[in-house]
Amino acid sequence: MVNWRRPILHLYDTYVRRNPVPAYASRLNEFYSRPVEHRREVQSRRLTDLLLHASHNVPYYRKTLAQHGIVRNGSVDLDRFRDVPILTRDILQTEFNNLRSDDLASRDWYENKSGGSSGEPVKIIQERRYEQLGLATVAMHYQWAGRSPGEPLVKLWGSDRDVMDGTLGWRNELSNFIRNQIFLNSFKMSRVNLERYANSIRKVRPVVIEAYAESIYELALHMNGSDIEDVGIRSIITSAGTLFPFIRDEIERAFGCPALNRYGSREVGSIAAERTAGAGLEVFSYTHLVEVVDDDGRPCGPGEEGNVLVTCLTNFAMPIIRYRIGDRALVGDVAPTPIQSIERLLNVTGRSSDAFVRDDGSTVPGIFFIHFLGIVHQADWLKKVQIIQQDYNKILVRMVLAAPPPLPSLEEIRASLQQIMGGDCQVEFETADDIPPLASGKYQYTQSLVPRSGPPG
Repeated sequence: MVNWRRPILHLYDTYVRRNPVPAYASRLNEFYSRPVEHRREVQSRRLTDLLLHASHNVPYYRKTLAQHGIVRNGSVDLDRFRDVPILTRDILQTEFNNLRSDDLASRDWYENKSGGSSGEPVKIIQERRYEQLGLATVAMHYQWAGRSPGEPLVKLWGSDRDVMDGTLGWRNELSNFIRNQIFLNSFKMSRVNLERYANSIRKVRPVVIEAYAESIYELALHMNGSDIEDVGIRSIITSAGTLFPFIRDEIERAFGCPALNRYGSREVGSIAAERTAGAGLEVFSYTHLVEVVDDDGRPCGPGEEGNVLVTCLTNFAMPIIRYRIGDRALVGDVAPTPIQSIERLLNVTGRSSDAFVRDDGSTVPGIFFIHFLGIVHQADWLKKVQIIQQDYNKILVRMVLAAPPPLPSLEEIRASLQQIMGGDCQVEFETADDIPPLASGKYQYTQSLVPRSGPPG
């Protein structure tokens, strides 16, 4: 079929919207086609620029980088980069004002907040160029997956507004039409909606589907239980959850195409992605520098598993340097010079996200609940949370408080959870001094104790 939208989108983005994302995507594609030695040289220059900026304009790093001898007299010593103290969520919260760049007045910036997939939502400042390069990275990955701009795309993704109000809004609807993308709400995975989503895919015949890993797995299970004709999908892109082998197998069996993993977070954007299914995730080294270290902070080698540290090279409004993102990963390829940097991750192993089960057997992704607390309800008073489904109609929200919750907050959260799980669902709240991680080092932010086969009788 002729892709008539592509030239129209080019004209629209270039001359009407003056959207820089397509041009950025083209440049990124060219960058990732270059030899690794060239990419590493560019990455090192970009890291040097970030460190110089942080040392001059960011109070927290002005002191830290000087104390550790990383930046002195306007010169950066990359050999000492691993002496930069690891940035944690606690530091992001307690040093928020000192991590802001002094030159924010000259930058186009906005405030964002993590969904709290580690159990600890954090606030962060980001700038538009960071956002635009992030969108360009996603657009480039679509091309890796086999989609050209304007070809049909289905997104099985999360929408706060669609869950709460039952609508996407006319602007989003118009944008989806122009760009030939269909939005399916992954927060409403009922059996009726699963069949509706399957029918939408048959009708739209997308070249690529982008989805939460847990949600596309649920849809794949549904589709593998019925006769589904080949609809010509070239790739499935999964994110916002671990693409376990059993999930990949189920997806590929259902849709007859490769499943490509993409890894990222709200704090730092898209970090790495697969070009070839199962071959590991290539780190987006133009926009990020990734390390994997053991519990003592020593670099892990190929085949070893450790804690992921991310340095974002595009957000000068609030530099994020050696950020412990809360995930663990297996190391693939490593580039050792001038500083050790991961080129490829074999897999990200550290996310834990149990889907919750309704009494009719349908499921809700575990990430949904944390997303609602961190993004929709913007619970600044909540330092850490763990949500446990104890029975089909019983949920426990375990909380570590940063401040007393405002009076209506708990009832608003209870109402939201009941809207998703059912009006009969009992939602109880419990406070704790701390919520420790699992023995593996992973934080289990949601846990379902309910069998997935449906209630007895």
